[in-house]
Amino acid sequence: MTTDTTFSSPAPQPFPAPPVPARPKRGTAAIVVGAVLVGSGFLTAASGGALLAVFGGGQAVSSGEHAISTSTSAVVADLGHIDDIQGFEFLTGSPTLHISAENVTEKGVFVGVGPTAEVNRYLDGVAIEEVRDLDLSPFHLDTIRDEGSVVAQAPGEEDFWGASAESSNTADLNWQIEEGDYEIVVMNADGSAGVLTSASIGASLPTSTGLWILVLTIGVLIMAGGGELIYAGVRQGRPQRPTVEN
Repeated sequence: MTTDTTFSSPAPQPFPAPPVPARPKRGTAAIVVGAVLVGSGFLTAASGGALLAVFGGGQAVSSGEHAISTSTSAVVADLGHIDDIQGFEFLTGSPTLHISAENVTEKGVFVGVGPTAEVNRYLDGVAIEEVRDLDLSPFHLDTIRDEGSVVAQAPGEEDFWGASAESSNTADLNWQIEEGDYEIVVMNADGSAGVLTSASIGASLPTSTGLWILVLTIGVLIMAGGGELIYAGVRQGRPQRPTVEN
């Protein structure tokens, strides 16, 4: 008896598909951009909050009261050339310089802000103490003495001052800063030598509260937008659950 045996070869198996390169998650870009926005928004909000705390409500940044004395007839501080301060008054109000000087002697005290050329003319030949450097925190006054022999006239009799104050108690000066070259002068009211006073200097932006609140609000909104982007990016980056077909 003959038995026929047939051998069949196994069916060819398909080659496995090559691996698909992994693509970066779609949410990564959103997370990065969101983080940048949160950081910049925080800095903006922090700046607005700090400026609101300093200048809000018309507050002035002040050096605090410090003793100032000289054996000469005047203490003079050059404000340098003031420029580019116009155009923002509707947001901040006019930038204002505040100077207060307390009378310590019986001579009375005078403080004034005047054009540099006029101040130099008035004090020509008078012994003065010039301020070369001023640090507010900690307070430090660096001065140089200019010798002279001329007796100064009473400063209150001069008419060139942009702003001035004289008192037997405390002289308070508020000057809306103007463009140009100006100097601050502290003297005895009679112009005599030997100035001794307790003085402070500061500056304010009287109506800037709304501006700093706006900056603070913008910073918070930027942070919120960045947070939304980060949340959306995290959701996009999550793996999708496979769909099971029945």
